[in-house]
Amino acid sequence: MKDVPYFPLYAANTMASKPFRLMTLEQRGLWITLMMECWVNGGVPSDLGEMAKFLGLSVEEVSRSFTDLQTFSLDKQGSQIISNELEEQRQKYLNSREGKSKGGKLGAERKKEKQRLRGSANPEGIPEGQAIGSLIQVNSNYINSNQLINKDLANQTVDEWISRYASASEADDYAKQSRGS
Repeated sequence: MKDVPYFPLYAANTMASKPFRLMTLEQRGLWITLMMECWVNGGVPSDLGEMAKFLGLSVEEVSRSFTDLQTFSLDKQGSQIISNELEEQRQKYLNSREGKSKGGKLGAERKKEKQRLRGSANPEGIPEGQAIGSLIQVNSNYINSNQLINKDLANQTVDEWISRYASASEADDYAKQSRGS
């Protein structure tokens, strides 16, 4: 099973936390780095020298930045610093994912069993039996335009309009003004 690439960070809870508010920017940077390391690697060395090597920082930077303020979400366990909160979140996620996986497998088994009992399981996907209803579909290429309108009526209406336009006195005036003939 793949590891979870993300962890929940509840911004409102973090911002409301007194220890977080009291940290300097440098201390906050180290804190979030430690949290990410705890998520990805399960923890970091508790010895500041080893922690500095592990994080690729100088011992001076780590010594200056690591204070008791970071311990509001980090815990020392043996020679490691871990986040119990993140481990609980990881476990909840893994339990949920496992439950969904089991549910999906159970659902697939039930579906197979229903199909077997009905006798309609057809793994090749070849249709069986008679079609129900009409198989004729309306296709625009199939319908003739005369089916949609009465062509004679349309032609009669157009011819009527043209003759009335041609006999109108304004028609000649318009044609002359528009440089027509």
